[in-house]
Amino acid sequence: MSDTRRLAQYVLRYRLHVAGALTAMLVVTAAGLVAPAYAGALIDRLIASRDFGVLNRAALVMLVLFGLRSLGQYAQIYATFYLSHRVVADLRGDLFARIQRWSLDRFATWQSGDAISRSLQDTQLVQSELLTGLIDGISAALMVVGIVAMLLRIDWQLSLVIALVIPLVLVLARVFGREIQGTAMRAQEHVAGLAGLIREAFTGARVIRAFAREDREIGRFQQQNERAFSANVRIGRMIALQVPVTSFLTACGMVVVLWVGGQRVTAGDLTAGSLVAFLAYLSLAIEPAQGLVRHYAGLRQALAAFRRIRALLDEPAGLRDAPGAVPLPPIVGHVRFDRVSFAYAPGQWALRNLSLEAAPGERVALVGLSGAGKTTLVNLIARFYDPAEGKVEIDGWDLRRVTARSLRRQIGLVPQETILFRGTVRENIAYARPDASLDDVIAAAKAANAHDFIAQLSQGYETLLGDDGMQLSGGQRQRLAIARALLTAPRLLIFDEATSALDSESEALIQEAIDRIARGRTTFIIAHRLSTVRGADRIIVLDQGSVVEQGRHEELLARDGPYARLLRLQWLDAQPTERTPARTS
Repeated sequence: MSDTRRLAQYVLRYRLHVAGALTAMLVVTAAGLVAPAYAGALIDRLIASRDFGVLNRAALVMLVLFGLRSLGQYAQIYATFYLSHRVVADLRGDLFARIQRWSLDRFATWQSGDAISRSLQDTQLVQSELLTGLIDGISAALMVVGIVAMLLRIDWQLSLVIALVIPLVLVLARVFGREIQGTAMRAQEHVAGLAGLIREAFTGARVIRAFAREDREIGRFQQQNERAFSANVRIGRMIALQVPVTSFLTACGMVVVLWVGGQRVTAGDLTAGSLVAFLAYLSLAIEPAQGLVRHYAGLRQALAAFRRIRALLDEPAGLRDAPGAVPLPPIVGHVRFDRVSFAYAPGQWALRNLSLEAAPGERVALVGLSGAGKTTLVNLIARFYDPAEGKVEIDGWDLRRVTARSLRRQIGLVPQETILFRGTVRENIAYARPDASLDDVIAAAKAANAHDFIAQLSQGYETLLGDDGMQLSGGQRQRLAIARALLTAPRLLIFDEATSALDSESEALIQEAIDRIARGRTTFIIAHRLSTVRGADRIIVLDQGSVVEQGRHEELLARDGPYARLLRLQWLDAQPTERTPARTS
């Protein structure tokens, strides 16, 4: 489907507004076209009759015409603004909804800054240049067509002079338009780079300052900013050149018309009123003709933006529910991997022919070197991905046969990197259950050892958190994440390195919370801390995507196998590293 047809689908949702804008456009055009012809006829009548009563009546008619034109302009401008902003709001809504339905592998192929730029900057170009410009361009085109018809009606011989100029203007518009579109694509890519750098300035604020790299980041931004500036200046230069060239060609046409027309009036082949009307129409045509040239340049720039938007809209969603997928009933928590293999890229296996089971209520610790497949394993449990081979089951249900939403509502996930959202502490804990009562939120916070520090915040549970809760320590953010996971009362819990980057006091509080809430729930824990692993019902050692050893801590030590070697290599931390938290935990 072409870009124009795809955009038309959005526009035609609002047919009444389109019809209103077109009707108003016709009124404005008709009123504007009638006035010069009427004025020309009036001049000839006045010269012939010298009846100033005709002039009085003419003044009233002209006032009515321009009054209608003004009303039509109001309706056209309002309908155009409403339609363009409404379509862009729909586009942005669809873009955001599309991104929310991506599977996790899609996020690895897109830079966040690029997606932000396409969702905001490019849609703004579509609104200002494509939609508003297209409607204004149609209005200008109608006016030009009407003026050409009126010029032919007045004198076809003079019209031939103008006909020589039109092809030159069209050729110029096409040449400039193609160059503008290509440059606009590059400019929008540079703006996407700026959006990415701004986002990194927020998400990487601690690291940037820790390594005193502020000047480097400023330099990177300035360099990218200059690229965007240069591309936009090139667009401006082309538009600035195109407009006066077109204006000069039009002026040349008018001079020739005045010269030829003056001779014909002198010879008696043309009336003075007809020449005045002809010149009035030419003057009236200058603005819409130049507008058409500008709108064409803007249209090419906006089409480049819409092409980038389409790439985002057409990005496959990835993992989807299978046809006929059913909601997963309330689970007990029996997890089974049956000869599961998974690869993020062809031939690069993250898991290979892996089989294991976790009984309801069992606490399973996953250990292994980086890249062993630990995170991949728990991602398959939450069905962020589907296995390439084999199957993952919960309570005997193949996860590909149930809806992802019904599965994930019964899983509590606490990731290594805690993500908090703009809003209050209460809203963050109740993220998965917005209707949860304050008592339920407090109960979850207490279970996660978070209530005491929340009570000390300025507004307690109503304290507003900034970007990613940066006013809190790592341990505090992690405990909020645990409370958030716990509020959904999940039967299955996943802790992905929940204590890997915390100081000893925070780790002790979180470990105590994990011990408390894991009772009676099937729990998978990815950990580098011996204190976390030691209390597990079963430790599973992974290597290159396969289970190489499993058992309890004491059993595995006695075997002196891979697990014992990890301990000797100090891969499992016997003691947490002391750190100074950002705030008191």
